[in-house]
Amino acid sequence: MGEVTICSSSKYYGVVQSLAGKLADRQVVVNTPRFDFDEEIVEVPAAQKWALTHEFLAKIRRSACIYVVAEGGYTGRSVCIETGFAAALGIPVFISERPVEEAVNALVREVVSVGDAPDFLTGLLGSGERS
Repeated sequence: MGEVTICSSSKYYGVVQSLAGKLADRQVVVNTPRFDFDEEIVEVPAAQKWALTHEFLAKIRRSACIYVVAEGGYTGRSVCIETGFAAALGIPVFISERPVEEAVNALVREVVSVGDAPDFLTGLLGSGERS
């Protein structure tokens, strides 16, 4: 079974943690942001942000797909970068709601609600498909 990386604004880390738990219960390898660097709570210095960004891009690189939690269609700058990075590598992008940002929308393979994501991603990753 392949890995999935969940991308999200720090605003939605609670949703990400819940979804990651449901996927882990199904034996899916899940990569997430580092919750201890929630920018809603702590200030992240520029040097540390650089390191965290590169660490997260490495997670995306080894993933079979990414799943974006985008409540109300909001992605934010970092998620826009992550989505573009995944798409450039040929990694499928799935998202919880249609993104407000049309450039992100152009890279999304399919909209899959957070509620449907555990079944959808487990099925996708269990099949071993990457494209």
